[in-house]
Amino acid sequence: MNGTDGQSWKQWRLGRCGPLEFAGLSVMGLFLAALQTFDARHDAWWLDVLYWQLAMLGGGVIAALIEPAVYRHLKARPRLFAITQALAMTPPITLWIGVLGAVFHGRVPRLEQLILPVGSVLVVNAAVVILAWLLRTAAARPTSPAPSSDAAPAEIRAKLAPRLARARLIAIAAEDHYLRIHTEVGSDLVLMRLADALEALKDSDGLQVHRSWWVARRAVQTVQWKKGRGTLSLEGDLSVPVSETFAPVVRTLDWA
Repeated sequence: MNGTDGQSWKQWRLGRCGPLEFAGLSVMGLFLAALQTFDARHDAWWLDVLYWQLAMLGGGVIAALIEPAVYRHLKARPRLFAITQALAMTPPITLWIGVLGAVFHGRVPRLEQLILPVGSVLVVNAAVVILAWLLRTAAARPTSPAPSSDAAPAEIRAKLAPRLARARLIAIAAEDHYLRIHTEVGSDLVLMRLADALEALKDSDGLQVHRSWWVARRAVQTVQWKKGRGTLSLEGDLSVPVSETFAPVVRTLDWA
């Protein structure tokens, strides 16, 4: 099984609900079974557990099917959405509780017996809505800022700290078996071959100017020439040599 398949269960959704919400409902069902609340008592403890698991998870399915329509109309008003969702869930879940009562007690409830649990169901529904909000808030993670459009390619960013990976790339210098990655917010030394970095940079707006240097075009401020060789002054007070091999190409560019 590959990594994507192994994570597929986490991506499963019913409406806006996923494994996290249903796990929370299951735990809540165990809690209610232990309390033997709302007079839902049976002859054995495992029947209490089974009853509340079916009640909570079945109710969760009903709520998940109802929630998208409510959310679509009230997502801009979270308080009204929560109240409306709890109220909308109550009638069908009350009917589900009546079905469970018939199964567990062997008798079909009369209409007035179906109406009696409405208050209790509404209380549990309100708790479920709050639980869902808490779980989703806890699971929400701040979105990382997107990399600059002039940031290093993904192959290089993967080797950098997030702050440097998001920043605009200025230059890359080979240092033995390592590369010094210069960005607008600092630099770092990473283990990577210059040839691999140049392959990753082939679609970037820059150029190799020396056997040990690649520079971003926008980072170049001035160019000075002497005896066929040049020196690029880059932002960040970087000075980069231009070798005779690369000088003809560099001279044709607008930074020259």
